[in-house]
Amino acid sequence: MKFFNTLQALPKKDRQRLGGLAAVFMALMLWTWNLAPALKTLREVPLQLSQLDAQTQQLKAMQAQAQALQKSPRIKPNDASRLLQKTAAEMLGGGARLNLEGSRATLTLSGVSADSLTQFLALAREQSQAMPIEAHLQKFSTSGPPNQDRQELWRGALILSLPGG
Repeated sequence: MKFFNTLQALPKKDRQRLGGLAAVFMALMLWTWNLAPALKTLREVPLQLSQLDAQTQQLKAMQAQAQALQKSPRIKPNDASRLLQKTAAEMLGGGARLNLEGSRATLTLSGVSADSLTQFLALAREQSQAMPIEAHLQKFSTSGPPNQDRQELWRGALILSLPGG
């Protein structure tokens, strides 16, 4: 009550100034705690929706691939080994050495491009149903002729699991 009595005792001009200041303060608080966060969320929603849509498409593609692999006929271990050796020789050439030990295959890479390795893994999975279970890979660059870019290659070991293992 004392506060309101003090306000009433102030001249009209000062009361108007205090009222304006209070209105500005309230507007600032309303903006800071209510409107600004809501507007920020509205701005971010389209980007988040597009990211979620892209993730959904990736998951659907992976689901379709998994279903196709489940439906594919099971391959015999000997056939899988033979197909894996053939695929490694064709796709990776001298840049890789394949060592078969039961239901596991160790692929040692000494200089293989990322594209070749990607194609090999896709074909190995599709044809011989081999799945990578462990990878110890390292990227390195080779220096080519002066007028060409450096080529990035991979080296290391890749362990694959063959069907029946």
